[in-house]
Amino acid sequence: MAKKVHVIAHTHWDFEWYFTVNESSVQFVYHMDEVFRALEEGRLRYYLLDGQMSIVDDYLRFCPENKERLEAFVRAGKLFIGPWYTQTDELVISGESIVRNLQIGLERAAQLGGAMKVGYLPDSFGQGKDMPKIYRGMGIHDAVFWRGVPNEKVQSRDFIWASEDGSDVTVANIKDGYFVGVGLIEKEEPETLVAQISKGAGTDQLLLPVGGDQRFVDFNLKDRITSYNEKLADTELSESHYEAYFKTIHGKDLPKVTGEFISSSVSKIHRSIYSSRYDQKYMNDKLERRLVYQLEPLMVMAESLGIPYKKELLQEIWKLLLRNHAHDSAGGCNSDATNQIINERFKEADELSYSAVDYLTRKIAESRKMTQPNDLVFYNTLPYSIRKTARFEVSVTTPSIRLWQEGEERACQILNTEKRYRGEIKRDESLYDPEKYYYVHTVSAEIEIPGLSFVTCQVEEVAEQAEFGRTAGHTIENERYCFTLQNGKATLVDKASGAEYADFLWLEDGGDEGDTYDYSPAYHDDIYRLDFAGAEVSSQIGELENCLFVSGTFAVARDLEDRKAGKRSAEIPYRMEVRLAKDTERIEFNLKMDNRAQDHRMRLIVQTDIQAKHSYTDTPFGTINRPVIDPHLHDWKELNWREEPTAIFPMLHYLNLHNVKSSWTFLAKGMKEYQIVGEKFNQMAVTLFRSVGYLGRPDLIRRPGDASGNQYRYVETPNSQLEKELHFKFALVLDKTYDPAKIMRDYQHYAVSQPYYQIQNLNAFTTALKYFVSNPLPEKVEKPLEWQLSPEKLVFSSFSKTGKDGIAIRFYNPSMTEEVPEEKIHLPRKMKVAFTNLNGEALTEKIFTKDVSLGHFKPGEIKTIVVYPN
Repeated sequence: MAKKVHVIAHTHWDFEWYFTVNESSVQFVYHMDEVFRALEEGRLRYYLLDGQMSIVDDYLRFCPENKERLEAFVRAGKLFIGPWYTQTDELVISGESIVRNLQIGLERAAQLGGAMKVGYLPDSFGQGKDMPKIYRGMGIHDAVFWRGVPNEKVQSRDFIWASEDGSDVTVANIKDGYFVGVGLIEKEEPETLVAQISKGAGTDQLLLPVGGDQRFVDFNLKDRITSYNEKLADTELSESHYEAYFKTIHGKDLPKVTGEFISSSVSKIHRSIYSSRYDQKYMNDKLERRLVYQLEPLMVMAESLGIPYKKELLQEIWKLLLRNHAHDSAGGCNSDATNQIINERFKEADELSYSAVDYLTRKIAESRKMTQPNDLVFYNTLPYSIRKTARFEVSVTTPSIRLWQEGEERACQILNTEKRYRGEIKRDESLYDPEKYYYVHTVSAEIEIPGLSFVTCQVEEVAEQAEFGRTAGHTIENERYCFTLQNGKATLVDKASGAEYADFLWLEDGGDEGDTYDYSPAYHDDIYRLDFAGAEVSSQIGELENCLFVSGTFAVARDLEDRKAGKRSAEIPYRMEVRLAKDTERIEFNLKMDNRAQDHRMRLIVQTDIQAKHSYTDTPFGTINRPVIDPHLHDWKELNWREEPTAIFPMLHYLNLHNVKSSWTFLAKGMKEYQIVGEKFNQMAVTLFRSVGYLGRPDLIRRPGDASGNQYRYVETPNSQLEKELHFKFALVLDKTYDPAKIMRDYQHYAVSQPYYQIQNLNAFTTALKYFVSNPLPEKVEKPLEWQLSPEKLVFSSFSKTGKDGIAIRFYNPSMTEEVPEEKIHLPRKMKVAFTNLNGEALTEKIFTKDVSLGHFKPGEIKTIVVYPN
């Protein structure tokens, strides 16, 4: 049977890496001259621009005169762009971010002639199990990728990849990499190259991608194809593109597989890149939460109250964040110069998104019908009611306050007070007017807010001195837990079960002789346990929350030489706050460390009462369970795997261990990596951070052979040692049973803070924008519609504007195995409603209703409804 080889001319244009985006953009500007010339002169029939629109946007920023030229080739089906904005990481990026990446990429490509409808991620470090349903939800039926597929799962290069809900895509697995076709140009023997790409082929159609990292255009491609065809008897090479390739294999009898692909059996997968550059992982997590859970729904709420919706502002913030989701950028395996640019984009996105939340909350608060000084307005940006003990700051003239809501006093607890001056600053502070001092109180209060609405409290100024001092206590408790830190050891009592867990929490520090891609133990390692011995411990007890404050230093090796010698020559100062609020099932931790050591990995260890065989964590739109030990941990070298398959895994928002009697959940804000350890596999080991000094290193214990990244020189990355203050926020939840939908609700209650605004003129610097004057809206604000959308077995995913006047509301079933029978949601009033796919394309006709049947949810299924309030 004759074989047909589809030769795909392309470039793989890493957005940034060991070079910066600025450096690569200059080359891309001139690279496009070659692309246009090759297409215009007929040197190439087709060309693929790496499946991402960000590089196209950058090109048109520098060369706007070529927009029509580019668009003409796209419309003619010769130049392929999209569907992504950037080639995303699939494992530590949230589901809504992945959807926005495709939405923005497809929209931008449509403006320039249309997107390639192929899920093209040729170099992502692993493939997430939810990608088939994401692709299908975006109208994409085919996917191309390289890394992560284990030979023992499927050996065919072409297969059907399915999610739990039955969504599937046809996959072309370019097992030899996106660069294998360079052999065609460099005159590799035809039979050898064809034999290589034929191994594992499921059909007579073969793929030969000709391109590479920032590779020039191969003007002699046609000549090389002709040369090969003259030498091959039963194989024909021809210029092609991926959409044409998939047309030839659709309908073929292909194997069907499910799950994630993070195996190193064929290619490097970097199973510990999830902890590189923790500082960036933390910022990304913070911004994803703010955009999805705060800003998007707040902008919808604000528009309903008369504040125009700023789509372009929101999209520009998303683009900044999405540029940091490109697989190298998200991984942190970059030069210091590139990481600095990544940090600058995070900073810009942070300032824009925070300022947008600040502006909208202030504008709404100052535009209410009955506005008076010391009104304190709290907002709920989730589409269901919340009740929690929230922290906030108020500025008043008195040393204490009381809090009122609708004539009833609300319990509040002053946690801290600072006295500040509001007059003109002077070098001689003795000249300050004593009448111009005021107080900034950090306060805790129990608040209850309807979904996507706000409530107003009144701050009463009280002359009596508030009491909020700390004591020397070592124990705090609430209705659910009792937490004690004594002699460096942490003990937890679960009052619901009566179980006591002694010495259940500590840190582990070990050497890291790896690089920005992978953790690898030091050749001469010294791993030790760090508890809280010698720490200063105090407590603060109050009506609404009890806190334990812990401070001390951890003694660790300064570097690999000291670790080899068994010295602990560096001290890492730390401060930790443990919080137990009223009526909560969470134990909340806030840990800050000033890292003063190099080449080490620090992990938090939580010892549970569960002897685990599997761990559980959330994925972009679901849940996954993974074995606590890889079956090939001891024979991977004999099998010629590319790196040790240590059971280090990615996590998004939580980690869970459970059995029939008990469930332990770790909720994380920014930590993205874990391993289950201990003799009984009963310990959660969550990586806090890794300090490493090189982009890539050769001959690691976990990854022998060539260095990852640049194989020909050491690229030093001293900033990746993270010698600075690092911040870690996490919580623990103990329960009797495992319920993934409840865990995600717990996470949202924990991770989503409530914006607030105080009507006051004492402090003009509560936020960056408070100093600016602002007019209230011409039409006074009524309360918005109140939403209550919280199906018990489903996870709320997003609430955002779509199209001109629609609101897209998304839910998914987090269970891997259980179907959810018909669920209903009740809208605030009757509205037009339709179901759509992830890209906002209608799947049903609109109906006018208040009660919406969401229908039956398959395991892992995502559903989006669009409501039209007007």
